[in-house]
Amino acid sequence: MSSDAKDESTEYNKKLKAYAFIAILSVINVASIAEASKVMPTNPTKDSGSIGTGINLLWGLFTLFVSVLIIVIDVVGIMKDKFDFGTAMDGKIEGYTLLLFNLVWTAGVITLTRAGGLGYAALNVYFSTWLAYFGCIYALDMWLGEKEYVTIKKLCSLSATLPYWWILWFASIVTFGSAADARRLLVGEEEQQQLLRDSCSLAIAIGLVSFCVSLFFILSHYEFLQCNMCTTWMTYGGIFELAVNLVVDIWQVVGIHFLTSAGKIGSSLTGQGDVGDADYVPGSNIYFATWASMVASISITAKWKQAKAMKFARAQNEEVNDEGGLDITDVDDEI
Repeated sequence: MSSDAKDESTEYNKKLKAYAFIAILSVINVASIAEASKVMPTNPTKDSGSIGTGINLLWGLFTLFVSVLIIVIDVVGIMKDKFDFGTAMDGKIEGYTLLLFNLVWTAGVITLTRAGGLGYAALNVYFSTWLAYFGCIYALDMWLGEKEYVTIKKLCSLSATLPYWWILWFASIVTFGSAADARRLLVGEEEQQQLLRDSCSLAIAIGLVSFCVSLFFILSHYEFLQCNMCTTWMTYGGIFELAVNLVVDIWQVVGIHFLTSAGKIGSSLTGQGDVGDADYVPGSNIYFATWASMVASISITAKWKQAKAMKFARAQNEEVNDEGGLDITDVDDEI
């Protein structure tokens, strides 16, 4: 019995690998930003999109310090006996910490990967920022699963197309947000700068349309839309979803062509030139966001038949359950 208690007391936090992943990416991020600061202008222009290296170091330094501290507390027996981070306050402290991680890296993604931002000075900064952000989401999702709250898997389990509607929704936000931010930096009167402003406007339109369509079908899945049409032929798993998404597929292909071809706003991840130059193209998230949108949209089309079958099976199951309930009531009345 004492050996069982000992084994229980030395059980490690199941999210240690996630914390180690976040810590490693935080190190890469901090080191890359410090290195990039040596080649960045000491006094960036007001419109360059850079906030400076000082504040951008904070995101990685914070998650690095806290992640390492959590790992040390969990691994060192003496410290774990005095304070078990994973179970303190029934795990609420860990949950709040992971939520703070997500908020910190949301700010990090916005500041580091905004159009013309520091994330484009070195791709290590760019990719470590996004991976750290997704690593924090993954760790929080693990915690939610341990506490039997709603996880990403449960949230997306209603149909085969729902996960891809969520991806399209997120990618659309990144697309129109990045395009609006990039347009702010295109201040030249040259023809090339005007063409880039036009492609930014197109990216904003594509992102907004995709956002509205994806939001509609996400709400439809969760039955937030209670109008008669929204709960019948306009709902997910029907011909309406397929028809609308085929239009979105074409819309995304048009976006890929006009936004990522040579000389357009999404043709380069890191961009080129400096603000005010005739050939200036700001680095932005538009390239990856437009491709992610198109892949998500095509995946919805590919998964539509499976979603339709899942919805039909669920409807049949609910009908059987309703009939069973009526039978039980009838039996009770007869008794």
